Amino acid sequence: MLFEKIAENCIYAYDPEIETIFGVISLLDGEEDNLECTKIYGEKKIKDWRTKYLFLFETYEAVKKLTDFELLDVLLDVFSEDFSLQRFYDAYKSMPEDARIYRMGAWYLRKINKGEISRALNDDTSLDELYSKVNEYCHSYLGFSSFIRDNKRFIKEFFELAKEMNTPALKKAINKCSDDMDSFKQNMTDRLKNRSPLEVSQDIMGKTFHNRGPYEMFYFVPSLMMPEKRFRLFYENGTKNNRQILFWNIKNEKQSKEDLVAVLKAISDETRYQILRLLSDKGAMKGQDIVKELKLAPSTISHHMSELKECGLITEEPVKTSKYYGLSSNRLKEVLQTIKIDFNL
Repeated sequence: MLFEKIAENCIYAYDPEIETIFGVISLLDGEEDNLECTKIYGEKKIKDWRTKYLFLFETYEAVKKLTDFELLDVLLDVFSEDFSLQRFYDAYKSMPEDARIYRMGAWYLRKINKGEISRALNDDTSLDELYSKVNEYCHSYLGFSSFIRDNKRFIKEFFELAKEMNTPALKKAINKCSDDMDSFKQNMTDRLKNRSPLEVSQDIMGKTFHNRGPYEMFYFVPSLMMPEKRFRLFYENGTKNNRQILFWNIKNEKQSKEDLVAVLKAISDETRYQILRLLSDKGAMKGQDIVKELKLAPSTISHHMSELKECGLITEEPVKTSKYYGLSSNRLKEVLQTIKIDFNL
């Protein structure tokens, strides 16, 4: 584990073993989230893992809406300079079963307490009642039952798969991203010179936090394998030894920067800028109406509309035999938010 102080109460941290945890979650989440895993390990290896750890994959599929990133909550207890995958696993194994299961799920969604989980471990009626409270998040009773009653096996297979993913191929992929890792560290260091860690964290996450600490320590951690763009772990307000861990997917961030540049290039053209202004002023319009308004050739407008659609700045909606084009306000908001973050505005 690399720990480097980059500001008061702020640590840049990185460990390849954390990537294996994100790698497992990416595989469990499905094909859309494991593109990076496929690049690193290959389709055949991933298929072999799905067969070998069938219990893990099928159980997770049943409860993923309930658990997902809640699986990482215990990282708050073990994240330090002597972090290791084994220490993370040992922390899970040492917990009472009901406490471990409670930490692994978003039970608060249905106001479920630890006592209800404890009763469900041995009483079938209690298990049925527990499932009835979460069945909108869990599509399989048998999968849910396995997660509760055979949780030790679930955790065991989760960490066994993580251990298998710690390969030379992963190390090679991480080494290729060393410049991106350094860029992330410098980015955080520069931002923290003039702003508080909480403000920087809020900017990165794009929202104002309800849980605001105070935190004794802030950790900023880059990731190659994490399926989300950004993710934040934190203890509840008032918790002893309070800390926050913020993860940043450098791969997605690099791609988003490329997308941003494409958007800015699209907007920099005067005609395309006029089209966006027109759609903003008048709402959704047909292509021929845009031609009339701007007094340009249909082929010219068609070309510019294709450019705008490719980078997500306009929407297209077919109505009978016509197509209506509209301004993608959400996309523009994303662009403005990214510019705000990048330039500390």
